Amino acid sequence: MSEVELVFELIDATGGGCCRLGADETIEAASPGFLSLAGFEGDPSGQTPHALVPELPALAELPERASADAAMFRHVGADGVGRELTAARAGVHLILIDRSGEARLRRTQTRLGRQIDDLKAELAAREREPRRPRVRSMAELARRLDEAIMRARRYRHPVSIVAIRVEAQASADASLYSTVSDTLVSSVRGVDDLGRVDAQHWVLVLPHTPIAGAEVVGKRVQARLGKLELERVAIGVAQVGDEEAGSAAVERADQACTQALEKGGGLLLAVALV
Repeated sequence: MSEVELVFELIDATGGGCCRLGADETIEAASPGFLSLAGFEGDPSGQTPHALVPELPALAELPERASADAAMFRHVGADGVGRELTAARAGVHLILIDRSGEARLRRTQTRLGRQIDDLKAELAAREREPRRPRVRSMAELARRLDEAIMRARRYRHPVSIVAIRVEAQASADASLYSTVSDTLVSSVRGVDDLGRVDAQHWVLVLPHTPIAGAEVVGKRVQARLGKLELERVAIGVAQVGDEEAGSAAVERADQACTQALEKGGGLLLAVALV
């Protein structure tokens, strides 16, 4: 195998092509890969490289070897397929390298980079917006409470429960209880969880909150609900014990709430567990 054939074979195997130029810079021989990238069929002997690839930069301007930083140009062959090519010279040999895959990857990276920037901007905008809790079912609230207690015991911070009961006149319509729901949602932080037992019974889970902080929340809720057309508002507050189950803490807060309701309303703290 001659040196020229060896060069042709090596170039073609790497997604490129090679031709040998004569003294007048016309093509003496070309590899199959070169003809494929040029989109040329037949014998190229005597043709100039520009006749096969009009977009090819001037031969005198080509680097002696192709590199990752070499400029690319787009060429559409006779088959109608557009390719991103790089050209270089090596003595009497003109080399074309197909960089289409690299160009697609670069465009994909650029597109993904823009998408990531857009997502970061959207996330930052969402983080700037105040988060409001949504009303959960009691089954979902129980799961969230268990998760909050596990985190609290791992990182040693308190969790408190606030139970809320309201009573209204028998003639009260559903809109009043809808207002109660909206008032409760607006009274707590985005990290808190609000659950609804029924239209008159609610439970709040307050992470990172000792019983004193939960009492402040309870008083705030009591003041806001007191502005509505309700007959009685009762609130019970309990802090989850170090080894207490979440359901037991909810029951203690509920018991305090029931006692407050029986006394005509108000706020009552459950006995702290030691």
